[in-house]
Amino acid sequence: MEKILVATDFSACSVTALDYALTIAKKFESKLLLLHVVHDPANSPGFYTSKKAGKKVFHNMEESAQQMMKDFTQKHLKKFKNYDTFVFPGIPAAQIVNFAQKKKVDLIAMGTHGRGGLDRIMLGSIADKVIRGATCPVLVVREQKSKESKGEEDE
Repeated sequence: MEKILVATDFSACSVTALDYALTIAKKFESKLLLLHVVHDPANSPGFYTSKKAGKKVFHNMEESAQQMMKDFTQKHLKKFKNYDTFVFPGIPAAQIVNFAQKKKVDLIAMGTHGRGGLDRIMLGSIADKVIRGATCPVLVVREQKSKESKGEEDE
């Protein structure tokens, strides 16, 4: 396993996915490719704002995402050095699948927020779309809850 793509939105569930990917990468001496997709609303149906105004806002979003990626890797990949980072605009699921194919990754690791019901119907699941479109295995993990947040007591 040479390359593992970690798709991140910088959330707690992305940290969990990164932890799993990091364990695998260390075992197989794999390279991690961390990808964040800045959702570009201009690529979505029904986007009706001026392109000029949207470009400035979107440029600021991209700059913020670049800094967030830097902070994310500094915090969570302290000693691990075999990685590259990427921040691209677009529709997240499509970009993740396309990037994975382009870079010929062996595994995609990503977190899921585990939304259900109406949220899932309305928002869709990026993880679901990646699973359906990917040509390599996809590891999808949920955020690990602490015992306290699960309502369990320490023994």
